Amino acid sequence: MTDKCFALVVHKSDASDLSEPSNQEGACPLGVSGPGPLFMFFPISIIFIPQLSSERMVSKLASFFIDGVRNNCQGEVAILFSGGLDSTCIATVAKQFTAPLLLTAGIEGSSDLLAARKIAAELGVPHKEVVLTEEEIIRVYKKCYKIRSGDLLKVELMVPVFSCCREAARAGKWRLLSGSGAEELFIGYDRYFRYKGRQLERILAREIEKLPSGDCGAQDLVAKNFGMRAGYPFLYPPFMREVLATPLKERLGTREDKKPLLRKIAAELGVPKDAIDRKKKAMQYGSGVHKILLRNIKQIEEELAIREELRARKRAVALEKLPAHKRRRN
Repeated sequence: MTDKCFALVVHKSDASDLSEPSNQEGACPLGVSGPGPLFMFFPISIIFIPQLSSERMVSKLASFFIDGVRNNCQGEVAILFSGGLDSTCIATVAKQFTAPLLLTAGIEGSSDLLAARKIAAELGVPHKEVVLTEEEIIRVYKKCYKIRSGDLLKVELMVPVFSCCREAARAGKWRLLSGSGAEELFIGYDRYFRYKGRQLERILAREIEKLPSGDCGAQDLVAKNFGMRAGYPFLYPPFMREVLATPLKERLGTREDKKPLLRKIAAELGVPKDAIDRKKKAMQYGSGVHKILLRNIKQIEEELAIREELRARKRAVALEKLPAHKRRRN
């Protein structure tokens, strides 16, 4: 630490009269400590850090989320819809800017189909149910495996997305909105509750960073397969920045009551109460896809392995037929 340096934090509950802190001449940050209140070390500087009231914080985040949805409502829009918190937040806002089609895939009687049917009717937004049979799920899984190979957990998520994209394309909807990113931003997965403080913050940051090559990457590939483009309102950069700047304690709920901050935002947006209260189920579980695939996966993987072996043999035969100079290149 250099001479004449000190840390001073002043919190104000009502920050309406404060502009965002900016560096004065010669005020160079020397370090930041966290988590908890933000301490910034400046040479001979007093920094006022505004602390919004809970109500104003929720209102501000809701406003940024509206911007995020509006930014993604370009052209003809469809929404992956489960009737749960994340997708209903998107649908509630999207209907202000466009005429979205809500799409839900699942086996007959699945929790997603039942919840989505009820919430869509309450929203008054057109809703298409894509009812999947066991044979259709297995067939679509094999198609998804061709798009992006991987184990069951990586590929099964793509099955309901694929089925919804196909229906969206038939309806002339070329923009697909998804709630991906909400679990990472608002601490929704069970596994997060094994960690605390800085360790949890690091894990959340790492998982958000992986989204483009993970869940979002898979959805992007499926959408592209139908000539569509996927959009992620929860990952709208200004909204993400505001959420991640919110103290962890405001975002962190309990295993029984996850994502409390998002539920408050949803209430501010006017999301139906049943959707706000619905417990999270990942798409592959809420749709019933996981159960079907789990009892068929051994047979599916054996068939896929045989197909891959046949393709490899065909490639090898084709390579042998090439002239030597071209073979070396390949």
